[in-house]
Amino acid sequence: MMWHSVISNGIKHFHPVYFALVMATGIVSIAFEAMGFSAIARALFTLNLVFYPLLCAFLLARILFFLPNLMADLKVFRRALLFLTFVVGTNTIGMQLVLFHQAVSLAICLWFVALTGWCVCGYFILSSFIVMREKSLRETISGPTLLIVVSTVSISLLGVNLLSALGITDGFAYLIAGGFWLLGFAAYVPIITLLICRLFFRRFEWMDWDAPYWISMGAAAILTLAGSELVMRMHLPPGWAGLREIVLWMTVLVWMIGTLWIPYLLFMDTRKLTRKGISAPMPLWITICPWLRLAFGKDYHVYDPAAWSRVFPMGMYTAALLALTNASGYGFLAQIAQYWGWFALLVWLLTVIGMLRSVIAQ
Repeated sequence: MMWHSVISNGIKHFHPVYFALVMATGIVSIAFEAMGFSAIARALFTLNLVFYPLLCAFLLARILFFLPNLMADLKVFRRALLFLTFVVGTNTIGMQLVLFHQAVSLAICLWFVALTGWCVCGYFILSSFIVMREKSLRETISGPTLLIVVSTVSISLLGVNLLSALGITDGFAYLIAGGFWLLGFAAYVPIITLLICRLFFRRFEWMDWDAPYWISMGAAAILTLAGSELVMRMHLPPGWAGLREIVLWMTVLVWMIGTLWIPYLLFMDTRKLTRKGISAPMPLWITICPWLRLAFGKDYHVYDPAAWSRVFPMGMYTAALLALTNASGYGFLAQIAQYWGWFALLVWLLTVIGMLRSVIAQ
């Protein structure tokens, strides 16, 4: 009876935010394949083949047995945003299927599933947004709000790769895929502006800092990756050749914006991890690498599911750098990606260990 209660409550309160695990594992896998470390990339892909169906089973069970509870979540703006992790996770596993197994048919099915999820989530988010007061909106804007951008651009990213894998050269098909990228770009500008106002022009303490703020860089990174893929793969109608150059310069611009976020994100992460729950003199191992707290320490362990929101942007930035290298010819970006990629893998590993510790402790 105890296990039945645990499983039942786990399904009832299961939230798609856990699909950030699939997002993070998938993009680190894709990045390491691009870096030339195929064994690591395929090992991570194998893990995702376990994570994704398992999480989908939990989500489906919640839809079947606890639909009123799920609908209540969707009607709350902040919680509805987190459902977009299902959209991004689905598109990420689709990218992996195309990359590692050329399973285009299955990836197409996942693209339509993601698109449906994006439309459903978009309806509830827009409904909540319409009735939201201005003050509530300012207070609600945070890192997860940028999942609107990430999910929209993920539709474009998988779409472009599917068009290329299918050998489709219809320029208008690429323009539709590019339209999702442009929509994500247009959404990024106002959201990131409001987020900058909250972080830099209002009282914001280190206690309020959390991993989802990394999406401020992750959204720029996925825009960079998708823009680079468009530049390299899209076929344009006659007379539209100049569009490729425009997309490239927009991509470089958004990459620069994402890069400018990194020092601040590292600083705030370090500040939070070296202060939260520490009253005695700080242990040396935390001073050396604050992210070790995600995995280790009896009294200093700080893992929570939101920690995956940190890993996905790190992996996405690596993949974006490598794609932009190919699209622009800026070779120095590949060197940066090599170092950053290993850091992303380290944080992924520490987050996995922390997750396993939390599961075992329950």
